[in-house]
Amino acid sequence: MGLKVFAEQIAARSFPLTWPGQYIDDKWVAPRRGTLLKPSLNPNDNTKLIEAGSDKDSVGAAVEAAFKARKQIAETPLADRLVLLNRFRQTLADYQTAVVDLMRFEAGKPRWEAQADFDSALRYLDWVASKGEDIFEQLLSPARLGQTQAEFKMLPIGVTAAYLPFSTPLTSFVFYFGATMLAGCPLILNSSSHALLSSMLYALTAQQIGLPPSWLNVVFGNFNSFKQIFSDKRISAVLYTGSREHCDVIRLESRSHVGRQVVLQSGGKNAVIVHSSADLEHAVRCVVYGALKSAGQRCTSTSRVFVYRSLMPEFNERLYAAFNKIPIGRTDLDEPGEGPLVGPLYSDKAVEKFLRFQTMASRESEKTLLWGKAIETLPKGNFVTPSLHHVPKFDDSSAYQGNVLFSPDVAIYDYDVLDTAIDQINTTDAAFAVSFIGDPDVLRARRQMFLAPNLLVNQPTAEMEATLPLAGRLQSGHHRYHGPGIALYLCYPQVQAPGGDAEAQIRQWPWPRF
Repeated sequence: MGLKVFAEQIAARSFPLTWPGQYIDDKWVAPRRGTLLKPSLNPNDNTKLIEAGSDKDSVGAAVEAAFKARKQIAETPLADRLVLLNRFRQTLADYQTAVVDLMRFEAGKPRWEAQADFDSALRYLDWVASKGEDIFEQLLSPARLGQTQAEFKMLPIGVTAAYLPFSTPLTSFVFYFGATMLAGCPLILNSSSHALLSSMLYALTAQQIGLPPSWLNVVFGNFNSFKQIFSDKRISAVLYTGSREHCDVIRLESRSHVGRQVVLQSGGKNAVIVHSSADLEHAVRCVVYGALKSAGQRCTSTSRVFVYRSLMPEFNERLYAAFNKIPIGRTDLDEPGEGPLVGPLYSDKAVEKFLRFQTMASRESEKTLLWGKAIETLPKGNFVTPSLHHVPKFDDSSAYQGNVLFSPDVAIYDYDVLDTAIDQINTTDAAFAVSFIGDPDVLRARRQMFLAPNLLVNQPTAEMEATLPLAGRLQSGHHRYHGPGIALYLCYPQVQAPGGDAEAQIRQWPWPRF
């Protein structure tokens, strides 16, 4: 199957698609003996999109092929790698309709969001492909602090394994692929069982542009197959976005692999502060966007709002009205008009978790403005209504208030003293972003009080572009860099130091007398 046929099948909705096998060394390889994985389902109606298989032999073959290819990609000039990256970008652009539709069908993204993700991904690839030489030079800046006269070079660390999450299948991939192409490292992409079609798209695109063999291998599987990949000592770097439990597994396994770089990102407990100087209409828009984009299933989704006490009654009234007007529905239908603004959760288990936390929230809330429920008129899909809970007492240790829920749920708190609200926000070990709605000078005066790496002024916590500048705090990303900065972890600096004064000094050195 080629990319054109794949796009035609997406357009015709010829589901379930036939899985061609693992993509290893520029070939589609059927597993010799393995088990079928949980299929990728359309979250709108839980019909099967594609079903793949996995086996240990394929995982080993992918690592072996990538390990052999590491020298070739490392020795290929950066300019040539950037040409291929730009070709990849152009091919995605040529198949825009298929890429956008795929996110609507598999990730449950509304058309507006899928299109926004597509546009921002292309802008990102444009930037990296056109400015890659300059970006790579900037990666050397910390090394050059050691000696200004020396000649520095960044060398690739080696084979990189990355896991493709369901919530951001396109933007996560372009970060992974862009970083490995910048660094000169072969990439093994392992798919979530909820992103099998997306992984197939990227493999077919690599094949179409003539990407050299094993610069990108794609292993279709789940976290179990990913564990098999990163347990191999030849994996030099691991890139992962997903649950905190899985991050802990990766850290534990990687302790025995000396020199391995691990870049992990988990969900964030992100807050909006509605200051006394805020425009309430704008504040409501920011909260709605941040809480409901991707149905609240982003690392940057808004889950807490701290409102100046005197504004609370009007704010709650406005937010309640806005949440009630949000159209929720199927993202896979070609209906006239703009379509829904919010789609389904990614799985039935996500729905069960969401409903379970609603019961917990009711015990801690002073008032439930909106109770999150499963939508009975859409019984085959994973649809829920968003929830709003006014919580009188902040308690980060409670199961409801402290956990990253990864769903369209918002806890609302009031405050009198801004510094108190900041202290409460800082209690989480998973802060990704804090959005301040109000006078920017107020935030500037207090910015060093915040522990969250991304402080956003009068904008949502969820990304307006492909991503926020920095990863989250502690469990949410350990303050790592984003975008091309990921390449920094996939390289190491090497210096060729000139003799200079050392030559004269060594001549004057009093040799030992024998």
